[in-house]
Amino acid sequence: MTTPTTTADDRTAEAPQTADMTDWTGADFDSWQVLTSLNVSDPITRVTRARQGQGQERTR
Repeated sequence: MTTPTTTADDRTAEAPQTADMTDWTGADFDSWQVLTSLNVSDPITRVTRARQGQGQERTR
């Protein structure tokens, strides 16, 4: 399944839809587009990992 997205120059691109992408925000799709345009390998995994954060909580 793919999700249609619009690029900066108003061309429609198809983003591959995976289970990892179900809760993505617009910023996540923007990140995916940048990584794709830079020919980064496996951009979906990189964005998904970045969304997970470091797993650290602040304590007072």
